Amino acid sequence: MNQIYHLVRISILDPGEATKLLLSQGWNLTSAAMILTAATCVSTILAFIPNPNISEEVRAGGFLFSPISTAIIVLMSSYLAAFFISRGGSWFGGSANFSQILSVMAWTQVLQVIFQSLVVFVLLILAPLAGILQIGFVILGLYILISFVKSAHGLKSLFVSGVLVVIGSLFAFLGTGIIFGGVLSRFL
Repeated sequence: MNQIYHLVRISILDPGEATKLLLSQGWNLTSAAMILTAATCVSTILAFIPNPNISEEVRAGGFLFSPISTAIIVLMSSYLAAFFISRGGSWFGGSANFSQILSVMAWTQVLQVIFQSLVVFVLLILAPLAGILQIGFVILGLYILISFVKSAHGLKSLFVSGVLVVIGSLFAFLGTGIIFGGVLSRFL
């Protein structure tokens, strides 16, 4: 537990050093995929907690708006984003492979779970503050992801890393939409 706390702390204070520490852990592709999947499932559960009437909305909206489909969409997007960010990084002179970027994505999803847990806790105490806290954590999470990608690829510019993350994420969301839309069209 102490190692996780240390990695969380250093991820916020010095993402470049945290990336080196994370990649030195030697996560293989399977470990990164399992951590990403578990963190995505927990994150999805936490995202649906604040709305107690979700069961009625899920029944009204169908499978597309259920926690299960949300987790599937986030996972597909994460894997595709890791692919596009690892491939796109090489165009900018980066050196990280898919497994390393997937490890970074998995760890940032773990951070998201920690941040969301804090937001849910604050939601129980003071709801308006939870919204502000959520916005802050989204911005912090995005900064950490961009910094991790910069460090993993060995890029010089945070701006270039940001462009890489945004473009990789856009391609991932587009690809997820095409894949998920194609699957749904076969069942509808």
